Order: sequence, then C-alpha cells, then structure tokens
Amino acid sequence: IRQIIGWREFVYQVYHLEMPGYAESNYFDADLPLPDFYWTAGTKMRCIADAVATLIRRGINHHIQRLMITGNFALIAGIAPSLVREWYWLAYVDAFDWVVTPNVLGLSLYADGGRIATKPYAASANYIHKMSDLCGRCHYDWRETVGQDACPFNSLYWDFLVRNRRRFRGNPRMNMMMALLSKRDPTDLRSIRRRADTIRDRLASGREG
Repeated sequence: IRQIIGWREFVYQVYHLEMPGYAESNYFDADLPLPDFYWTAGTKMRCIADAVATLIRRGINHHIQRLMITGNFALIAGIAPSLVREWYWLAYVDAFDWVVTPNVLGLSLYADGGRIATKPYAASANYIHKMSDLCGRCHYDWRETVGQDACPFNSLYWDFLVRNRRRFRGNPRMNMMMALLSKRDPTDLRSIRRRADTIRDRLASGREG
C-alpha cells in the first residue's frame, strides 16, 4: 500500500488512524533514559558524535544517521521510545509530530510491534563501518564485541536479539539473524551479554557505555 500511495501519505494516514494511543507504543518495554550525548555529542562513539554535532550545527541529519545510527543505538540499547520521540521532535528543524511519531516509533524503534515496518532496523558496527568512514577513526574498535575498547553497538546488538528472541518467532525477516544468533558459542554469548549489561547499566546511570 505504501509503495502505491507514497511513504509520506502512508505515514500521515497511520498517524491520524492510530493516534493518540500510538504515541505510547513500547513493544520491547524499553525503559532506559536518553543519554546526554544525544544533546551534547559528548561520546567516544564517533558515529553518534558526528551525527549529533551535525545536528547541533544544522538542525538536520542524513536519513542513515537518523535511522541506523541514533535510532539504531536507541533501539538496541533499550532507550524509552517516548524519550527518543521527544528528542527527534525537539532536535530537528524539519520535525512535525505526524512525521516524527510514526517514523520514530514505527520505523526507527519498532515500538509499534510491526505496524509500519516488517522488522526492526537493528544493526551492529559492521553495518556502520560499511556505510561510513567513521569507524576507522573511532575510539572503539568496530571489529570487537567484548572488552572496554569494543564498539558498544556490537554487544548491544547481540544482546537485543537474545532479549527479544521470543518476540521474533514467526517473523520470516528475522530468520537469518536468529539463525546467526543460534550459531554463536554460548560462552562467547555470555561474555557479550555481560558487556551489554555493563553498557546498559552505565547508560541508566547517565554515563557512556
């Protein structure tokens, strides 16, 4: 349907059909606070720092920066959708609520459980490395998953898949990711999840991962 009528019209109609309850969508029960670096760019994660610094200067970001960097991190870290939605609404010069609410809650965060998107747009640092030239100059190593120098996107990504494994059953677009998850060594996965827990605990206390 959206390919026929166009994305803009599709989002507009979803907003008016589903509101006001749609604004409270939280399919993954995400509850972490929004990190301060979403406002200040004060993070060692170069991709987020670059996106937020650009946003501070210009009030706008590229689609990939919105969806696969700031949005993706909020998704896999488990930041409360209402706080992410408010940030997008306040931070961007092109923000209108009927645009922001479905795109953030439905597309970036999958908080509506698939009302708009057929799968969550979750990705590890490997995707960001392929889509940008930022990883090579980052404080964190995009190739590593555990350890203090490992990119937070990596452990958070795998932890996100584990935490929500039941929710993804029956979703054919998640089959590949679930298959890869099942092949991971259980010992390695426990280490990855401990690293993710550390990051999430630090984010909950207002510090960087």
